[in-house]
Amino acid sequence: MTQQLALLALAQRAGAGADTRVVADAAQHAYDDLARVSTPLIGKVAVDALTGRALYLAQQTYPWLAATREAREWSGPFAEVVFSLEQQSPAVARDAAGAILATLTDLLVTFIGQALTTRLLQEAWPEAFANVEPRRQKA
Repeated sequence: MTQQLALLALAQRAGAGADTRVVADAAQHAYDDLARVSTPLIGKVAVDALTGRALYLAQQTYPWLAATREAREWSGPFAEVVFSLEQQSPAVARDAAGAILATLTDLLVTFIGQALTTRLLQEAWPEAFANVEPRRQKA
């Protein structure tokens, strides 16, 4: 489910038939939105650590992500991802970005639980939940 949410958030930010740069920008925006809502709860250091772990795990499927280190000023863990995504085809970039965002989401679930992560995702990616039927609270 997290993979589908991540891909939906990317698709709605990038639009249909987007080129690689637009996909990479959409991934950056989706990540920024998730980091924005997660940071007040777990802190920037934890968000960066979980992002680094998600990137490491995604490298098992997308080994070209390992070659993201450049001799440039460090501007956060996701800046390296965007650089790598821009070197790929749009379809590969979309799939890799979706995998990283889904893995990051799964790590958040492990760290803070499903219910809280879902609330954060609804705040970060409301468009991904537009067609999802809300759960009814038990009385």
